Amino acid sequence: MSADLKESSTPLAEISHKPNGFEVFLDRHHKSIAVFAVFLVIAAVGLVVVRGIETSRQESAGAALIKAEGLAGYQSVIDEHASTTAAGSAMVLLAESQWKEDKRDESIATLRDFIASDASHAASPSAKASLGAKLMAQGKTGDASTVFAEVAADPAARFIAPYALVSLGDIAKADGDLEKARAAYLKVTTDFSASSFANTASRRLAILETQPPVEVEAPPASEFAPGAGDGDIPEVTFPGTAIPTLPPAVEEIPQEVPAETAEQQQDAAPASEPTDLPPPAPNP
Repeated sequence: MSADLKESSTPLAEISHKPNGFEVFLDRHHKSIAVFAVFLVIAAVGLVVVRGIETSRQESAGAALIKAEGLAGYQSVIDEHASTTAAGSAMVLLAESQWKEDKRDESIATLRDFIASDASHAASPSAKASLGAKLMAQGKTGDASTVFAEVAADPAARFIAPYALVSLGDIAKADGDLEKARAAYLKVTTDFSASSFANTASRRLAILETQPPVEVEAPPASEFAPGAGDGDIPEVTFPGTAIPTLPPAVEEIPQEVPAETAEQQQDAAPASEPTDLPPPAPNP
């Protein structure tokens, strides 16, 4: 015990009173740190200002889109408010107006430009579906199939994917690929059973699985059939239908007696002599 409590002449540790590395770094770079802090403050303020300006710009574009009408109005929003959400929406509306005005090639070009310029726009899936429908209406089924396939595979376009699948089934059926059409319709009924297009797909499946009637040749007319040789129309009867028969008409035939027979009857009949007549008078 006494040995443990005996003081040792050797120090256990030394405490350093020099500044640590972080303090040395602050001393050496305090000016740069201050400048950097000021830069961060300026950047934050600038970001708030930019966001405010962008918000104002988006709101102005939206107000302009609400007031826009017709081809000229939508084109004005696109030109004066480029790179805004409202400008993208105006392109979709412009394409629909162009299609109604029978400017079909221009409508398709407008939709393609919109899809290529802003794929993140909320209206992009609807624009793709509209593009596929317009290509299909023009008979460009190959291009339409490509667009509809992209819509069906896009997770962001799930709300309109059933329409794209039904369209793919219709194109496959028109091309004679019944298996591909059946697969597209079945995917709608199984993966999108809550969609209104599920009923459409079910009807398409019912029609697809219906066998067409088999056409057969009519049997030759029998030579023993009534009227077969003289061009008369044979009598046709329907099974299970009784045709009532009427009794033959009875005509009263007058009983005429020939004239010769009447004279013979008069000759054969004995003459009736009256008995009450007076006797003949005597000759003078």
